[in-house]
Amino acid sequence: MRPHPGRAIVAGFAATTAMTLALYVLVSVLAGRPLDSAMLGGAVAWMPAMVLQFVNGSITLPLIYVYLVSRFLPGEPWIRGALWGVILWCLTEILVMPLMQDALSGVTSIGATAILVFGLLLVLVVYGTLLGWLAGPERPRPSRLPEAERVAA
Repeated sequence: MRPHPGRAIVAGFAATTAMTLALYVLVSVLAGRPLDSAMLGGAVAWMPAMVLQFVNGSITLPLIYVYLVSRFLPGEPWIRGALWGVILWCLTEILVMPLMQDALSGVTSIGATAILVFGLLLVLVVYGTLLGWLAGPERPRPSRLPEAERVAA
């Protein structure tokens, strides 16, 4: 049993949109000013990054959640989603953040770094919670047996 993949993709798009907006607010707070194209690496770098963010957040991560992860997590759908968000945060801290050291070189204060780390945790938990909640509860797989054979079995 698992959440429906189609619903998970729609949920992933909604959750990615919310997460992206929250990240923009977080980065604006850390920078102390509204985001502009220079802070985002210019329009040339921004568009492919947004496409990749939405492909991963709307398709790749929801399908990994549906097919590989959700069945092993405890609790209601929104709790499983929140746990998925924590797993994503751990993977981000281990795999992605070391690669971003050059991009984050301007964040030098301990307080700003803590806001970034825990802000990212909050954003990913919100993403996962929305994904789990909107993707819905696990649905039993329909039987391939004809009705008469199901009753006899």
